[in-house]
Amino acid sequence: MMYSVIMAGGRGTRFWPASRRQRPKQLLTLFGQRSLLQRTVDRMAPLTPPERVVVVTAADHAEALAEQIPQVPAKNILVEPEGRNTAAAAGLAAAWVARRDPSAVCLVLPADHLIDDEGLFLSTFERAAEAAAAQDALITMGLKPTFAATGYGYIEIGPVLEPGPPALHQVAAFHEKPEPAVAESYLAGGRHLWNSGMFAWRAEVLLKEIEVHLPSLAEGLAGLAEDLGTERQEGTLARHYPRLPAISVDYGVLEKTKNIRVVAAEFGWSDVGSWEAMAELWDCDGQGNACHQGEIVGHDAKDNLVSAGGRLAVLLGVDNQVVVVTDDVVLVMDRSRGQELGEILKTIKDSGLDDHL
Repeated sequence: MMYSVIMAGGRGTRFWPASRRQRPKQLLTLFGQRSLLQRTVDRMAPLTPPERVVVVTAADHAEALAEQIPQVPAKNILVEPEGRNTAAAAGLAAAWVARRDPSAVCLVLPADHLIDDEGLFLSTFERAAEAAAAQDALITMGLKPTFAATGYGYIEIGPVLEPGPPALHQVAAFHEKPEPAVAESYLAGGRHLWNSGMFAWRAEVLLKEIEVHLPSLAEGLAGLAEDLGTERQEGTLARHYPRLPAISVDYGVLEKTKNIRVVAAEFGWSDVGSWEAMAELWDCDGQGNACHQGEIVGHDAKDNLVSAGGRLAVLLGVDNQVVVVTDDVVLVMDRSRGQELGEILKTIKDSGLDDHL
């Protein structure tokens, strides 16, 4: 038995002002006709029917999320009263699944990624699921890097355990986001994969690993488990979930356990992490100007990204800018400074402009 566990609690602040507290990035339609969340649920359908899809989300956008995926039963949407990072979210989903079938494999993935080759993605996830079902181990998906990325963590691969394809490796080490020279060496060496944030594990195995490495989280989850899937669930989560330790599953479990394997994947992937990333996803004119939801007329303007909200955007004498128009906000920023949006949002909050967050 397999369940898809979709992590949909993030706010996507680097996609502000389109991404908001009530409508975060995963609920946006950034390309095509379906939101990132809808595309994720659609993508997993060949492996898990809607009744075996579990979504972990935040209270602020739970209602809007449920409206987008009516095929997923309401009881399968687990609402965090307060975000406690990915170890708590993954543990909550595993505890919910374990109430039904402790030996079920959880296919864990974010709600807001883009996959190029969905057929290869599914076959790779099936490979990871087979390994998770057969071994008392946590399986992570590592992606073959296509450039020397400094914005991703890396997984250093160890010996091949099963040749595949795709191959299953022992994990030698996890590495933080590297400096450019280090990223170049990772790319050249061929022994490092991008850490994709996608996993496969049996519910009981993850809960056991949490018990070993994060005992306070295990104790908290054990106190919640009995009420999961009952009419008491919401109240129990409200009382106890905010007291769970806030730590990522990578730091709290994956980097500590010896029972970790990695499947080497090559299905083409983007975490769609910022406005700048859309340069590779939106159509561009001859000057590298990319536009979404609108039209561009440019003169002496190049390498700009515009989300025009259905309007005509006229660009004159500007380069390397991001322009985003919503009903109540206009954002104009240099393409290289998207990482500073978090500071801007703090300033907006401190200025009493919370309605714009």
